[in-house]
Amino acid sequence: MADKWAELLKVLASSLRLRILALCLDKERTSRELRETLNLSKPLLIMHLRKLVNAGFLEYRTELDKTKVIVRKYYKTKDLKLCIDADLLREISKELKQIKS
Repeated sequence: MADKWAELLKVLASSLRLRILALCLDKERTSRELRETLNLSKPLLIMHLRKLVNAGFLEYRTELDKTKVIVRKYYKTKDLKLCIDADLLREISKELKQIKS
């Protein structure tokens, strides 16, 4: 459990990824819109999008653009709540005690 939370927090520790989440919060955005708004290269943006999707913070839908015959992805921030409270820390503590035994 501790490793999972550490990975989630690592994903959120990037100010750029937080900006992506903020941009996709109220409106779906294409990668092109995100690239232009954030002034990023396509490979760099894709790396950040992949991390956000894999961590479960961002989702996307695909749509065929028939005029250009390409598939577009529209990204949207998932409605998630993260809470690190005493109960979570107790669970992590139990895990650590089991590892030491």
